[in-house]
Amino acid sequence: VFNMRVRVIFSVIFLFIGFKVFSQRVVNIPIAPDFTIITTQNDTLNLYKALSQGKTVVLDLFQSSCGPCQVNSPIIDSAYKLAGSGSGNILFWGISNIDDNQTLNQFALNNNITFPLAGIEGKGDSAVLKLEEIAGPFGYPTYAVICPVEKTMYWHVNNPTTYNGFNTYYQSCNSTGNTIYSKKFANTIVNIFPNPAVDYVDIQFPLADKANVKIELISSTGEIVRSLKQPFTGNDEFKYRMLLNNIQDGNYYLTVYEDGNLIFAGILIKNRK
Repeated sequence: VFNMRVRVIFSVIFLFIGFKVFSQRVVNIPIAPDFTIITTQNDTLNLYKALSQGKTVVLDLFQSSCGPCQVNSPIIDSAYKLAGSGSGNILFWGISNIDDNQTLNQFALNNNITFPLAGIEGKGDSAVLKLEEIAGPFGYPTYAVICPVEKTMYWHVNNPTTYNGFNTYYQSCNSTGNTIYSKKFANTIVNIFPNPAVDYVDIQFPLADKANVKIELISSTGEIVRSLKQPFTGNDEFKYRMLLNNIQDGNYYLTVYEDGNLIFAGILIKNRK
């Protein structure tokens, strides 16, 4: 009996390890399964239809109660905006298998999400089951990039999560087209220093023309702890010192917009002296 219990325990351990290792590997799945979801805004989205139109589809598989999902949400939304906010060749779909529309709408509000979301009222649970059939059990969040034409799915990508962590897969899918992120913004170099920071952080970038500048510092819980929104007349360079007093130590997400276009998104580390 003892030996049987030991074998069962070790079998469970190895099974868990196997799932864990699998969940952390980037896997190239030849053909993604087709599915249809209905978003919280009542839009019907079909995967194969989007792919047939030459779109690359990024999946954010999440649950609203998942801590890492909440932390990563502003990063994923920045990636969505950098890819054209759905107006170009790259689409982002957020899918939950347990949350209803009311919960998802509140989750989007709390975590600054602007890309489409679908839950159990929109067949999100059915979509997740189809993905599990070919990818196996997975944890949350899990991200995937699905290419048009061939329907190749890159599974469990962008880990650890960054705003530009999908770019390699866009290129593999030949979907670098973008109707909103112009060359002007793509060439903008934003200097953020010091980082890690103690009392302040300086933000500088070239800005020769008049523009509306918006800067947000977002906590790991999605709270905007510092913000700036103002018109700028333009004198070759934008300079701003953001004071960090009364902010707890930790990792924060910093975004910089010029005339509504995201030109910088990254992690700012706040440390003690």
